[in-house]
Amino acid sequence: MTLFQRAVCAGALLAAAGAAHAQNFIGAGAGIVPKYPGANDYRVAPVPLINYSNGMFFASSVDGFPGIGLRANLGNDLSAGVRLGVNLGRPEDRAPILRGLGDIDAHANYGAFIAWTPGRFRATLSYTQATKGYGGTANLGASYAVWQQGPHRVTAGGGLEWGNSDYMQTWFGVTPSQAARSEAGLRPYQPSSGLSGGSVFASWSYRINERWGAVTTLGVRSLVGDAKDSPIAERATRAFGMVGVTYAF
Repeated sequence: MTLFQRAVCAGALLAAAGAAHAQNFIGAGAGIVPKYPGANDYRVAPVPLINYSNGMFFASSVDGFPGIGLRANLGNDLSAGVRLGVNLGRPEDRAPILRGLGDIDAHANYGAFIAWTPGRFRATLSYTQATKGYGGTANLGASYAVWQQGPHRVTAGGGLEWGNSDYMQTWFGVTPSQAARSEAGLRPYQPSSGLSGGSVFASWSYRINERWGAVTTLGVRSLVGDAKDSPIAERATRAFGMVGVTYAF
């Protein structure tokens, strides 16, 4: 999934946890996200909402697609773990400007994280490595439940993403051979590792009853640095949103 969909899912899951009033829930939503990071146009994307844990094992869709992992409680609201997930890639026919660059294939990713969750506040630091030589990213995120009353809960947060050189080249670079095939006449571009984007979001959840809940997320994501300067980046700052329902069990 793209970094926009990751931000959508992170905000939605945090709010849905309040809506569900239970540790475990499943759900589904529809998100409005850019066709790819830096795209001018939008598309509608399915957003799975999954949060399940049993002992150290967990399954979650915080990265935009269901993943599994192991998590250990370190005490004092601190936990750490490892995770295995999937990224659906980026087909070159998703937008005219991408034609000739080739597909970024669906691939597995794996990584580790640490989370601090005192009360209404949550902060996470994670590193995710993609297979197929697609590189890795470090993500720093924070959120706070700013308002809770009855069945309502509002959560606000944000995050930053850093990408290594392989990740930046995969998603924002243009090799000489890709430039030669580019139908849009893109120039070669080799980005360096560095900060690639940041996001802010707000999510509102509503607990319909003890089992069912609804959640809405709105936010803005911006590319920065070499990602922003990429020839495929038509627009650096784009809004995103999602609506969904959850079922607690």
